[in-house]
Amino acid sequence: MELTVESLISELGLELVSGHEAAHAHVRWVHSTELPDPTPWLKGGELLLSTGIQLNGPRAQRDFIDRLADHEIAGLGFGTGLAHRKLPAALVAAARNRCFPLFEVPYELPFIAITERAFAELLGERYEMLQRNMVGDLLAEALSGHLYPEDLQARLRPFGIGEQAAVLAFEPPDASAAAGVLERVLAEEDVPGLVAIRGKLLCAVVAGERGEPRELARRVRDELRARFGEVPAAASRAAATHSLRMTFHEARCALEAVRLRNGDAPDVAGYEHLGAFQLLLSLQDDDALSSYCRSVLGPIEEGEGGYGGELLRSLDVFIEHNGHWERAANALYCHRHTLRYRVKRIEQLTGRDLSSARDRIEFWLALRGRELVR
Repeated sequence: MELTVESLISELGLELVSGHEAAHAHVRWVHSTELPDPTPWLKGGELLLSTGIQLNGPRAQRDFIDRLADHEIAGLGFGTGLAHRKLPAALVAAARNRCFPLFEVPYELPFIAITERAFAELLGERYEMLQRNMVGDLLAEALSGHLYPEDLQARLRPFGIGEQAAVLAFEPPDASAAAGVLERVLAEEDVPGLVAIRGKLLCAVVAGERGEPRELARRVRDELRARFGEVPAAASRAAATHSLRMTFHEARCALEAVRLRNGDAPDVAGYEHLGAFQLLLSLQDDDALSSYCRSVLGPIEEGEGGYGGELLRSLDVFIEHNGHWERAANALYCHRHTLRYRVKRIEQLTGRDLSSARDRIEFWLALRGRELVR
């Protein structure tokens, strides 16, 4: 569970007087301060606690709030009963003007009680992150294809995953921040599973016997959208657990396939949206697929050494932008003449012609197939 100003004061039985919209931001740390300007020693994201002993006038109180808001501080817990009998009116007005989270800490509640509660939550977050990274290692190991089926099932059993599994895949702007939302929805729906981050993807391997995967992905997507805006989502079909590698790629490829549809995308992508990816996923022989990819892309990698990777990236972007020089060059942050040189070099190395639809299709299949056998 992610620590926020909102979650913390709810646990403590306190109430916000301003900044409700911003109170769901993540709290990175908690500090007590009596400095009129503590920002030189802060990074942003901290929750501050202060009695305002040096804020003895309206202007000082307004300036204090402005400094904290400008520095992206998460919020301010203002202690009353010492220097100030109640929250100063100027402080409240400034906080409301900046939509800055502010709450009163009564004299009976010591700051140490707040910091202890916050640190316990942050420690729990670190533990969950560590656990999630270990889960990510398990997913990476499963996708490598090096685990025997019985070993894979044994490793997944502690997560409540039995004979069948499905994969949900999401592409939020911040996978780490979104992971807590995904875990919460799985818990609320009572669906066993594990959550992992792979590259930019937020994934969940869930027990395949527990309902329709796309319906579950749709509920997760609704929660993520409320927090992060539009989030692309996909779900695989439930399949035998020992096929987890292909199940993962089904969800990942469905997500990529709908991304290429220029806005005409379903709320949750699935198998029927795979398009040409179905052909690649139907190939069960990794050696044969690897051999095909090497035959098409090998001359680029082998002929240019370290520069081969840049040529492959340029080729991928050029094809995804339908051969549009200007848009592809902008996506690659290079001049179109540089891109033209790279495409010409690719054609020289491979003996293929990128103005040919057949050659473009073969390049695209090889690039996508390469991802499946990595």
